[in-house]
Amino acid sequence: MFTENKELEWSEVPFEDASAKYTLNGISEDGLGEVFFEDPAHYLVHEGDVVIDGPVSFGAADDGDVTLHVIDGNLTVNGPLFFIQGDFNGALLVTGSIFCQNAIVGVDAMLYVGKSMHVEGLLVTTLSKPSHFAIREALIAGSWLEATGNGLFEIGQKPQARLLRVGKGSYRAFSRYGEEEEKRARDEGKEVKKPSYFGFSPKEASSVQGILHPSLLEGEEDISAGEIREAMEEGRPLFA
Repeated sequence: MFTENKELEWSEVPFEDASAKYTLNGISEDGLGEVFFEDPAHYLVHEGDVVIDGPVSFGAADDGDVTLHVIDGNLTVNGPLFFIQGDFNGALLVTGSIFCQNAIVGVDAMLYVGKSMHVEGLLVTTLSKPSHFAIREALIAGSWLEATGNGLFEIGQKPQARLLRVGKGSYRAFSRYGEEEEKRARDEGKEVKKPSYFGFSPKEASSVQGILHPSLLEGEEDISAGEIREAMEEGRPLFA
């Protein structure tokens, strides 16, 4: 089950109809063909705004969840929001904006937001290489901790958040991607532009040391994602 929250009722919409109405145009340069190996038989759609008490968890649990889940409106979570999945890849499209207290988006999550994402406190991203984190407009958060240096970030505007990082060596992929893009642009005589992948800038980020609560740290500059999730669920302090 993609989520156990009963406030969210999904309706099956045949792929031909749903794919014409719900697209990633303007949100992500990759289409859903980059997400699913084959077209799903249907999308699962919830029409209208959603307001629910957290914590709320999203994530594909079996083959039946491997499709695009659409909230056709805004999603407001009074509490923490988690989108974490591994063995099965489901995708979540919120056509409006997301509002929540804290959030973790991790591992193989595929999140697409048609407007903006607002996180009152702490946003943590712990993504794998094939995952997507795409926001058409703005990401606004108290703090954004990017903890793996993987995943594809496509954010329409410069994030408005205090940026936090783990050890500097975790972001080699970010640097390599930027260097490759710049070299390709120069070779083709094109203007050099920083890709939206650089929505998170390790150079502008502060170390978690001395900022996150000590109980959430492992070593000098690493974190325990499990401890952070438990702290969010239990309402414990996240910051020192």
